[in-house]
Amino acid sequence: MNLRFLATVAIVILVLVVGVVLLYAVRARSSPVAASPSVRPSATASPEVTKPPFTQAPLPLPTTVRWAVDRGNPDDPQHRSFLELFFDGAAYGFRVVDASGNVVLRFPIAGSGIFGPETCVARVRPQAGVTWIAVDQATLDLFMERYRTYRVVAEGIPAGEVTLDLIDSGCRPTA
Repeated sequence: MNLRFLATVAIVILVLVVGVVLLYAVRARSSPVAASPSVRPSATASPEVTKPPFTQAPLPLPTTVRWAVDRGNPDDPQHRSFLELFFDGAAYGFRVVDASGNVVLRFPIAGSGIFGPETCVARVRPQAGVTWIAVDQATLDLFMERYRTYRVVAEGIPAGEVTLDLIDSGCRPTA
């Protein structure tokens, strides 16, 4: 009777071990997480994504960029001028590059400003946007001498860019 009891216990243990091995084998094939002993699956289910995340459609890039010069702030001790870019379309910044692609000037989008009717900003503004930077006389002279060899790269919103010619608007400070 002892022998019969031990044989029955051995068979039950063998069946349990084989069952556990088969269970792990099936789980390992169906779930890569279960196969890794260091990673435990979460007890809570992840919520399903029901709405795709918001992505902004690209705004139209500029197709033309014109430039002008205005007097700078009269209180500026460096007596800088404003070099202005007028553009259509939308951009979050501009890079003026030389023929080798080296950046000569950077124009972030400027905030609002107060410009009187005598300024180029007021006289040339029929396009959608305007931005400007303050430049010293040497930088302005070099820009005016070489602008035909430069290109402007408009950085799109939210992405993309376009390289365009710089067009002289002909507008300069009035006397």
